[in-house]
Amino acid sequence: MTILAMLSGGLDSTAMLWKLLTGTGEPLRVHHIRMDNREGRADAEQAAVERIVAYCRAHCRPFRYTESGLELTQLEAIPIDYMAIAYVACQVAIDTPGCNRIAVGTLARDTDEANRSARQRRIFDVMYECYRARKLGEPEVIWIYPVHALSKTEVAALLPPALREITWSCRTPVRTASGFRPCGRCKACRARAEAAPAREISASPDASG
Repeated sequence: MTILAMLSGGLDSTAMLWKLLTGTGEPLRVHHIRMDNREGRADAEQAAVERIVAYCRAHCRPFRYTESGLELTQLEAIPIDYMAIAYVACQVAIDTPGCNRIAVGTLARDTDEANRSARQRRIFDVMYECYRARKLGEPEVIWIYPVHALSKTEVAALLPPALREITWSCRTPVRTASGFRPCGRCKACRARAEAAPAREISASPDASG
């Protein structure tokens, strides 16, 4: 059976992917959603994901990689990520023969984690039922959380330094001549800075865009 791993390009989802690649031998499909909204992070995340996938392919066992996009730049509101992940994960799971698990990089420390994860699963389940009514998909699909119990510092330590350095966390990146740099002010930047000494993971290198 196949695990679908949802990769954003951040520390948590990259650690989740690394743990699955190095700790299991099960077939793995990795999927990235290009979240194109008014935050302006899609290009920075895309660049990071491309580097992460290349690194993992060079250092780990084979896996399938795909990506899709949600273009919502004309909306004033910022869409909720976990809802988008549930929606896309359903479509990709149906597209993946034998997929019976969805892996995400959620941490126990994440804000309102229990309620958010429960809502995410409910959204997925309602949509998946529509496919099951057509006798598609698997009888049961469960969500798994490989790095759930880890602190942010432990997540960072799990990754090889070269891989950790190419992840991207910032939600509101600043465009530069060479690509993007982290804003240093958003919630994701602050969490990253607190996870380890500044010289290690407080900022991502410029992402080419």
